[in-house]
Amino acid sequence: MGESRGWSLMQVAAFAGTHSELRLLLGVNLPTRVGDAVHSNGRQWLKTGAEQYWIISRAGDEFAPAIPAHMGAATALSHSRTCIFVEGEGAAALLAKSVPLDFHPEQFRVDQFALTGLHHTPVLIHRRAVSRFEIYALRTYAQSVWEWLAHT
Repeated sequence: MGESRGWSLMQVAAFAGTHSELRLLLGVNLPTRVGDAVHSNGRQWLKTGAEQYWIISRAGDEFAPAIPAHMGAATALSHSRTCIFVEGEGAAALLAKSVPLDFHPEQFRVDQFALTGLHHTPVLIHRRAVSRFEIYALRTYAQSVWEWLAHT
């Protein structure tokens, strides 16, 4: 268990019906289902809602898409989230004690994620490898999430 550092998080929210236009503007084949992630140009693109995406990249990646006002908006979220990782043979079992998801690799595949709750706290859990999970929590609740995981 540890804290991931050196990453950047941007949210892109577009108006309904602008998916094709947004895809052309961003130059990436965006995921079409909530819960799926794709990789392109060193970035991870997560579909978190209808016409809403998280873009995770490395720190220093100055990617900040200029979304025209008629299409939607881009908002920096790095300052508001902490990323805690849990990895190893027991990672899925640890999370299963606290989160109402099936972490079996056939059900929750690598590069899938879920918006869920952990100890009454909203989090996004992203399976990055068979035995590695990254948990994005609001910075306000990061210590609580950390302590819950450490003592479970």
